[in-house]
Amino acid sequence: MNLLQAPEQGMMYALYTDRMVYEPYSKKSLPLEEIQRDLLELHLFDAVGEYRYIKTRKGEIESFINDENMDYQDTYVEKIYTLGGNVEKSDKNAGKVEVVNYISYDENDLMVIRNYRLKEVE
Repeated sequence: MNLLQAPEQGMMYALYTDRMVYEPYSKKSLPLEEIQRDLLELHLFDAVGEYRYIKTRKGEIESFINDENMDYQDTYVEKIYTLGGNVEKSDKNAGKVEVVNYISYDENDLMVIRNYRLKEVE
């Protein structure tokens, strides 16, 4: 796991074999050994980019996704509301995340979502 490309701070969405974590983070204070234990997927994201780490049966997938490094023709952004006990209720954007879908069209003009990224709602 190489966190050099991860945003300095933002939101962490992590899936483990026994739990899910969705909370604000700061790269300086991430406990790496604790995070990696039983980890399946890790998404560290802010308003402009997402670092993604996924464990698969064949190895690991690691990428950084933002508007500049994606090849797309259009985007579709959807806002999703999340629920959780560790969300600050005083923040009007707490409990919200946006999903940016990167869209292209194939030779038959059919829409294809090539990739996506999570986006912090500011």
